[in-house]
This record gives sequence, structure tokens and C-alpha cells, in this order.
Amino acid sequence: MFWRILFDSIVRRKKRKGLAILAVWIGISLVVGLLMLSLDTGDKMNLELRSFGANIKVMPVSSSIPVTVGDYALTPSMDSSYLTGRGASPRPVILSEAKDLRSFGPLGLRMSRLHPKITPRRLSYLEESDFPKLKEIFWRNNIMGIVPRLWTEGEVNGSTVPILGLWLERRIPTETGEDFVTGATQLYKHWSIRGSWPSRGDERTCLMGVELARRFSVSLGDTLEVKGQRGSIRFQVSGIVSTGTQEDSSVITSLDTVQRLTGLEGKVSEADVSALTTPENKLAEKYRLSPQSLAPVEYERWSCTPYPENVASGIQDAIPNSAARVIRRVSETQGAVLTRIKGLVFFLAIVTLISCSLSIMGILASAVLERRPEVALLQAIGAERSHVLTFFLVEVALLGIVGGFLGGMTGSWIGQELVQAIFASKANDHLALVILSPFLGLGVASLGSLRPVLQALGEDTAQVLHGN
Repeated sequence: MFWRILFDSIVRRKKRKGLAILAVWIGISLVVGLLMLSLDTGDKMNLELRSFGANIKVMPVSSSIPVTVGDYALTPSMDSSYLTGRGASPRPVILSEAKDLRSFGPLGLRMSRLHPKITPRRLSYLEESDFPKLKEIFWRNNIMGIVPRLWTEGEVNGSTVPILGLWLERRIPTETGEDFVTGATQLYKHWSIRGSWPSRGDERTCLMGVELARRFSVSLGDTLEVKGQRGSIRFQVSGIVSTGTQEDSSVITSLDTVQRLTGLEGKVSEADVSALTTPENKLAEKYRLSPQSLAPVEYERWSCTPYPENVASGIQDAIPNSAARVIRRVSETQGAVLTRIKGLVFFLAIVTLISCSLSIMGILASAVLERRPEVALLQAIGAERSHVLTFFLVEVALLGIVGGFLGGMTGSWIGQELVQAIFASKANDHLALVILSPFLGLGVASLGSLRPVLQALGEDTAQVLHGN
């Protein structure tokens, strides 16, 4: 009898029931769409923020040890190792031997005659063959870009200049069967290049730093001969690059070419790594201050979260004799931007959920209050309050489930369109949201109708039946 009355109630009021389903449908669609956008924002924004460049620097462990010479600190920077001082000229000075440092500050040479950047010759190297291992570590799916770099010196027109060799484009096989494509053309998209990158497989094209090009009056398409320890190569300049760092005074070409030119086959000076990381939160700060203070559950959560330090530690373990350091300027900027945008999108999703819930509650409350005579009649013929309450809640629950299911389907489509429109890429699959949508519709509909049903049950039956 209960189900027959319930079925008749739904069939007899098709328009009213359709309106209730439509309200739930629209509300859940908007909520699911924004939640899908919120969930995708982290990964998509991380990919977009790769334009900041690498956020982890890998170098030989011996190069990570700072050395102090008088008032000057010889420490590895973002690009190389520099001897920096106050009140100095910006032009880089290249030293062929570390002993040349003796002629500086400690012996009283005037500060005003010193140069702020002194690039000493690197005496330790990493093995190029070790870097494909980064796609086998625990954080392999977080590694988005790898660029091994070899700094050396060459001679151009009788002057000694820095030469930088890079992975321009490299394919690394992975366990999925798909090649991982990486290289400078992928990672250094923030470089300002007038012209083009050196052609893949062409050993006779190069980039020239803007300062070096100005110094030698070199333009696009010009040729220059670079002499190294193992011979010389005549390059054609394919592009003029401006980075604001040491590359502006360097000749840049493929890593293989520089290795052969200098006899350092298989060696690299350092590497830039771009990794998807999670912005540091209170848990990461707590570990940094006192690792022993973490409870076992906190430590497990910390170790399984891709904080920058965690990813850097995994990289360091995979590359023998290396030191991996987080580039704080890049990492913290990425984290701050990502946290704010994710918070904004999540806030919009919550506000939308609340707004839609209030709208749905208003429509359902109106529908229930219009049926007060029906509630009074059921009580008059002997139905208990609990039975009447169950009847209305089951009816509303069915409407909420149907509306939630439809909302999950259309909300998934809305979310995909939003992600495509904002990030120009396909949205990730979030099947859990579609599955949870009927339950979300059920909860919103039940909460929206509970108060008006209880209010109707509390009214005097005789007065309601008499129209008062």
C-alpha cells in the first residue's frame, strides 16, 4: 500500500515533481562542474607554472660546498658558481685555474676593480647516463622535465667564452611503453629567443647570448668558429637568447656537441629538473623544524606527499654523488600562486553548493507546504506521524536521487568544458564525483524538505482540513 500511494503521488503531480527534479539537476550540475574544475586546477596550474622554469637544481656534491675567500663567498647559484662582491661591474670574468682567486680581495685589490661574477672551472661532474633513472624513482610521475647541462670554456675570435651544452630534446623510455620527451625546448620556454632553437641532430647550429652577440657584433645566421680542447666547430647562429643570467654571455648548443668538443663524453656539470610538487604546509614546516616531533601517521603522510624537499631527496638518492637543491624562488612562487587559485576555485564551489542548496530547499519547502491538507488527511485516517514523515522523505529522496544522477552527468560535461576553456587541455576523469552526485542530490533534497514536513505535521489537523 505504501509504495502504491507513493507511486500515485509522484504520477499525479508531474509538473511539481519535474520542477523539483530540475532544481536538483541544475544545482548539482553546477556544483559538480566547479568541483571538477577545483580538482583539476592543481595539476593543470602546475603544468602552466612550468613557465617559471626548473624548481630543482642537481649538481655534484662537491660543488654544493660553499667556500669563503675574504669578504667574498664562492657558492653555487641558480646557474653556476660565482664569486660575488659589493660595488662591482656586472661583466663575468672566467678563470682558467682556481689558484687565480688568490689575486682577489684577500691581497687588497680594490673593490671597485672587481667583477661580481667569477665562474671557476668545474672539477667534478655527474654522469649523463644516470639521469634517465629519474623516471624510475618513486616520484617518477612528478618529474616533468630534465635538462642536464655541461659548462665549459672555448675560444671565439681569440677570446675565452663560456660554452653551455644542453639536452635540446631527448626521449626517455618509460615502463608504460611511452617515451618521456624532455629537453631545453620544453623546460626553458621562459627564455626570450630571437630566432629559433638549434635544429635537432644538427651539430653546427647554436644559440648565442645577447651580451656575447653584442660583444662580437653577431647577428642571426652569422657563423663563428668555436675552439675547444678537442678541436673546433664552425657554428651558425640560429637564435639570440636573453635570460638575464649567465646564458646571456654564453654559446649554447647540444650537450653531445660540447662533450665531443671538450673530451668530456658522458659528463655533465649540473642539471635542471622541473617537478610537480605540493606547496609546503604546516606539516612540512613542522618536519623541517623538528623531524622527531612528527607522529607515525604524520610522518607517513609527509613521506607520501610530493613536497619539493621530498622530490629533491628522491632525485639525490637516484643520482650518485649528487646534491639536489630546491630553487626556493621558483618553488615558493609556484606554491603561492597555486594555493591561492585552488582556494579561490574551491571557495566558489562551496558558495555555489550553498546557493543551490538554498534554492532547492525553497522549491521543495513550497511544494511540501502546499500539501498540508494531504498531510492532515493522512493523519486523520489514522496514519502515524512517523509514517507520514517517511512517506514524504522517501518521495523527496527519490526526486533528489534522480536529479543528482542527471546533475552528475551534465556536471561532468560542464567541468570538462571549463577545464578545456581555461587550460586548453582535457580534464582528468573524476568518476567518484559522478557516483557521489546522486547521494549529494539525496542529501540536499532531504535536508530541504525535512523542516517543512515537520512543520506540516505539527499543525492542527482539524484546522487544516477546514481550510484555516
